[in-house]
Amino acid sequence: MKNTIITLLLVVISSLSFGQLTKEYTKITYLIPKDIVEKEYTISVKNIVSTKEYCKLAVTVTNKTDAILLFVPQEGSFNFEFGSRKSDTKDFYIMPHDSKTKTLTVNGGNEFLQEKFSAKLGLLIKIPTDKEVIETPNFILPATKNSFSTGDFNVVLKKYNASTKEAKAIFECTYTGNDIAVVNPSHLSVSAVRKGTDETVIYANDNKRSKPTPLKNGQKVKITAIFHIQGRIVDMQFATMEIIWNNTFIVTQPSPYLLPVINFELDKSLSN
Repeated sequence: MKNTIITLLLVVISSLSFGQLTKEYTKITYLIPKDIVEKEYTISVKNIVSTKEYCKLAVTVTNKTDAILLFVPQEGSFNFEFGSRKSDTKDFYIMPHDSKTKTLTVNGGNEFLQEKFSAKLGLLIKIPTDKEVIETPNFILPATKNSFSTGDFNVVLKKYNASTKEAKAIFECTYTGNDIAVVNPSHLSVSAVRKGTDETVIYANDNKRSKPTPLKNGQKVKITAIFHIQGRIVDMQFATMEIIWNNTFIVTQPSPYLLPVINFELDKSLSN
């Protein structure tokens, strides 16, 4: 009987100290969990803190693939004793062989000073960039028409300038499909006829800032094509040229990764 009473007292004291611990702090820092390391990606979490009004953490996603990764924080949740909360951080893309860090924050209420909580950070989606290529007719410059459609893409020529040293065309592309598209201007090229011959020469897009851009339904992207051809080969100011789109326009089927739930525990030394 005596041992039973002592055990009950210890349980009560433990419960009281748990409550006091969370109320003592105005800010709690949590232990950094192990990275989620997979063949195609790594996810690391740090700077995990909470106050009475909010809880937040920094998540870094490293893309180890040739595909684009899409991270969707709204598909995750922070789970506490009092209930769950979702982050309002927007979706973000991680380009091939690159990393990106975002802060995920949840709020609403005044109970976030908890010793422990768990979280599913979100949904990670792989977007391959080598799937269905939309075959697109060449576009003539100077333009005989300013817009065209190819598959579920609507493309409008917004500006074109050409001189002997440089030709530059700027397009606006809108995706109207229901899958995910990838537009990659670095894949396009231009063809022209060499001066004084019937030989066709082809030059790649010389825009160093070109990169693949994923698009959902209704989203737009600017396509900038820049060409430098020596005047002795083609005088771009007067020549008729054709943009060859190659695999600039791609429609792809995304595939999700299953992410584990991560548990977070109070870091007493840092919180103190």
